[in-house]
Amino acid sequence: AHPAAAMAAQVDKAKFLELLGALGNPDNSTRQKAETWYQQAKQAEPDSLLIGLLAVLAATEAQESIRRHAGVLLRQLVTSGHEKDFVYARCAQAHQQQVAAELLRAFEAEPSPKIQTTIGDVISKLTEHVCNKEDPRGSLAPGSACGWPALLPHLFRLADSAAVGAPPACCEAAMRLLVDVMPTLKNEIVGAKQELGHVLQAGLEHSGLKVRVAALLLVCGIVGQADTAAWTPLLQTTGVLMQVLKQLAQAGDEELLQEVIQAFTDVAGWQPDFFKPSLTQSMEPATFMAAIAKSRDGVPNGIRSLALEWLVTYLEKREKWLNKNLKQFPGLVLEACMNFLLEVDSGEDEGKAWAARMDDEEGDEDEDELMHTGEQAIDRVAAAMQLEDLGPSLFKLIGHFVAQESWQAKHAALSAMKQSAEYLEEKSQIDELARILLQHVEHPHPRVRFMSLYAIGQLANDQSPTFQEGWHQAVMPALIKMMDDPVDRVAAMAMSAFVSFGEELDTSLMNGYSHGFMEKVVSKLQHTQHRGVREESITCVAVIAGNIGKDFIKYYDSIMPVLKQLVMHSTGEKESRLRGKSFECMSLLGIAVGKEKFLPDARDAIAEMFSKPIDVDDLQREYIKEASDRICQCLKQDFAPFLPNLLPGLLRTLRFDEVAEKGDQKEEDDMYVKVSTGSGQLVRVHSHKFEEMKTSLQLLLTFCYEIQSGFFEFVQPSAEVLLPLLANADDDFTTWCGEVRGVCLQAWASLIKVARQGADQKGMAPELAQQLLSTGLRTTFALLEKSKDPETLCAITSGIAECIRSVGTGIVQASELAHIVGIMFETVDKSINRTAKAQHQRAPAVDEDDDEDWGQHEEEQLRRNCEEVLAALMEVSADHFLPCLPVCSERIGKWLQSKQNKVLGLYLSCDILLHLKERSQSVWPVFMPQVFKSLEMGAKGPCEEDADARLAAAYAINVAAPYAAFEEAAAEAYRRLAKIVGSPRPKKRDSSGRKALDNAVAALMSLIREKPGSCPPEIQAWPLILARLPLRDDESEAQKSHEKLVDLVMAKDAGLLGPSNSNLASVLSSLAEVQGSKNLCNEATDAKIVKVFQLVPREMLQGFAAGFSEKQQKKIEKMLSG
Repeated sequence: AHPAAAMAAQVDKAKFLELLGALGNPDNSTRQKAETWYQQAKQAEPDSLLIGLLAVLAATEAQESIRRHAGVLLRQLVTSGHEKDFVYARCAQAHQQQVAAELLRAFEAEPSPKIQTTIGDVISKLTEHVCNKEDPRGSLAPGSACGWPALLPHLFRLADSAAVGAPPACCEAAMRLLVDVMPTLKNEIVGAKQELGHVLQAGLEHSGLKVRVAALLLVCGIVGQADTAAWTPLLQTTGVLMQVLKQLAQAGDEELLQEVIQAFTDVAGWQPDFFKPSLTQSMEPATFMAAIAKSRDGVPNGIRSLALEWLVTYLEKREKWLNKNLKQFPGLVLEACMNFLLEVDSGEDEGKAWAARMDDEEGDEDEDELMHTGEQAIDRVAAAMQLEDLGPSLFKLIGHFVAQESWQAKHAALSAMKQSAEYLEEKSQIDELARILLQHVEHPHPRVRFMSLYAIGQLANDQSPTFQEGWHQAVMPALIKMMDDPVDRVAAMAMSAFVSFGEELDTSLMNGYSHGFMEKVVSKLQHTQHRGVREESITCVAVIAGNIGKDFIKYYDSIMPVLKQLVMHSTGEKESRLRGKSFECMSLLGIAVGKEKFLPDARDAIAEMFSKPIDVDDLQREYIKEASDRICQCLKQDFAPFLPNLLPGLLRTLRFDEVAEKGDQKEEDDMYVKVSTGSGQLVRVHSHKFEEMKTSLQLLLTFCYEIQSGFFEFVQPSAEVLLPLLANADDDFTTWCGEVRGVCLQAWASLIKVARQGADQKGMAPELAQQLLSTGLRTTFALLEKSKDPETLCAITSGIAECIRSVGTGIVQASELAHIVGIMFETVDKSINRTAKAQHQRAPAVDEDDDEDWGQHEEEQLRRNCEEVLAALMEVSADHFLPCLPVCSERIGKWLQSKQNKVLGLYLSCDILLHLKERSQSVWPVFMPQVFKSLEMGAKGPCEEDADARLAAAYAINVAAPYAAFEEAAAEAYRRLAKIVGSPRPKKRDSSGRKALDNAVAALMSLIREKPGSCPPEIQAWPLILARLPLRDDESEAQKSHEKLVDLVMAKDAGLLGPSNSNLASVLSSLAEVQGSKNLCNEATDAKIVKVFQLVPREMLQGFAAGFSEKQQKKIEKMLSG
């Protein structure tokens, strides 16, 4: 019997038409009954349901809306992945065969293009199941090469537009369906070379534009999915593809044009080399895309944005090739970007609406949409290219636009400057941008003033402290003046720019401006009702307090009452941010002036913050969390009395058992998810719950870190609440609560640390800490065994390392340590195997622009975390770790042979040197040759391309320098490090390279300090080091190195100070630079620096003054006056 007739005889089609009508009925009762029957039928009558819906879908006499609904449901029923909905797999095999055959028949016979597309969607989804090579159980022809043998011959026949009587619409639909099934059947499709070639040739030569478009999409689909060798013959079609693209533009078919440009953009992202020959010969499709992007009349915004996306995507993917072969391409992209930046609303009414709108108000999404698209594009272009290559074109365009009279052109230029500020490398570039920006802060048009201030703030963020130190005398007066701008939105932006500028302005310089700015912003707080200005005023106060610290005490008594009033009275619907910022500011004032002054106000602040429940989506929530953090940081153990009132509520947020099953029926269903509590109970949870839990855990972390042993009595109840989150191995929980569990593990480690601190302080045995560690390890090892997700495993292994470090010495015994070491090596092996498998499945790189980071960052981080666990074990139990050295040596030797794991081997070597010291000497021959090899310099720079390897190697020298056994290698270490330290500094965007250089400087300093006699006579180590000080990029090494430096000064080290103290001025300049900078200098070092300056004779300092910067001079003056 014919498939259609056979299937029609098996079902009551009217019954299913009635069902579909009821499912779409507006009456709740009717709809719910139909939904119940439908859900029951999926379990009890899968064959009947599938066949019935297909019969309706194929019924040309039925209403189109009903048929489309049937198609949507049918698509769900043939989609694998969700067992409950995957009805097809539960049908009899004969019925599965009938469904497949009927789908092909219905697709060919369908007269309605929309329904034909719907049927195609069902076929595409079914193909994923029946042609799944990894799971061939769904095959319609077991043992055959293709799980659906009839599919491709059928589609190739329908797609042949040259066949006599072939309906163009059907040819188009068949080619589109070939594109849809391409991810599943790409090998079979490209393998049918004769059939495919015939279809493409006929399609591209067809008289119908829609058929030609379908053929174009098929070409793009093949290029995107197939290997390079398979699509290389299609390069000859690029000229025809461009003709189709231009014909679409001329025909004005916007929908198809958008689809084709999107397909071209996908190809640019997947296989950019497909366009290389065409670009080389004719600059197409770049010229076409640029013309579309710049067409301000008659072309929809969406199409213009897509055209720009193609240009930017291609540049990102092939920046190096373009820079060598098509130097005009970046300029073309930038011109298009600048045209987008001109697209700002310029009418009087639009200007008033812009001025009145708050930045956080709704309705801003579509405002200047094209301008924002252009800004993002400029940023991506600047990020992709080196500024020395892009700069000439970019700065020429900026100069061209800023010189024009129209405010829109100036606005565009300033916007481009804002977006590119991050990528400036030279001080001259920073100075030029600053000069132009300051010229426009008082422009007649408010949007130009706004953008200039916005760009000043961005420049301050991206180029600190260079911009602040060079331009504060011009910028600060301009900002305080613009805070009185008649347009409140501009005044608020002036304050925002001050925040960015002031946060990184050195305290010695801020002290000269703080009084004037405090007067200004307090006045604004007291006299303006503009919410944006008030919010930014509060942030300005907070920045001044955070910058000048204890010196803020002179303003404290006048501003704190103002903040309290704002907290009490800012209760309006739109004042949550204002109230939250007030709490934030109060906490920052506390950090600045200290707990003695702040404690009474802290009590008021905490009482008010937690005086009433706050909705999960209330803006105050994050501010209150941050303010609580800071208040705890300020009060430290004096915060403990607040815990009995605060902690129970915090712990309640970490439980699922109080979550209502029904939730708020007014909310959308997708706002809720079902998760397991760990005991098997399913609860329905609002998606905000997970963020709330993470916030509470972070606050718990702060309590443990700051209050330390004062939190001891709360460890046990806290652990009881955390354990269910830690132990929950449910897949849905992992999906939704992965980040929560990661923070939970860190909190568990903090509880272990507090338990150890409390026991030590009380003179007790650390039983609780030992118990928590044992429970934590047992729980996390079970998760480690079950999970294969690298991101989840990263969080688990990071938590394990923290737990081990937190428990301290004397707890981890030899047998347990060996067990943990084995698990970590096993985890690393599994990760390496997953990476190798993924690498094998990935096409090899064919171009120097190809991105080397192909999704394996999480795996690399996981392996690094496992190494951190080993380091933690060495730290807390070095004696018990010694027997593990042979296996570590074996692993290091193996890893160092692999480019991918070389850094991992070097880091393990570093930790062995650091924690096992000279007892590790037996394994030095395994890794020391690689350490020195990674520090080798060639004529064009480092021989080792991986900056992380250079960093680790330098750190190894740093750690080994004090050991007597390193004496024989010291001279060669000097030579290699000296070459690195004396080489040109890496570019700003090369953060890894800059950190590696800092570590080389630190290593050279350790060598000259520990083994000065081994320094070769041709190497002047101290001048090399001093030329690189102070260190800034690796803050950890910077702090240690600056402490070593000041210790050597206090010891009057002759090598450092030089003959007749010739190096002293340079040393003092570096010490003055880092003094007071918490990131680069710890408190002990800071105090030593002050002592050094107080010991240096005043007349000597005066003689050095010409070599000190303005900032350094002010700092020295303050140190001497203190």
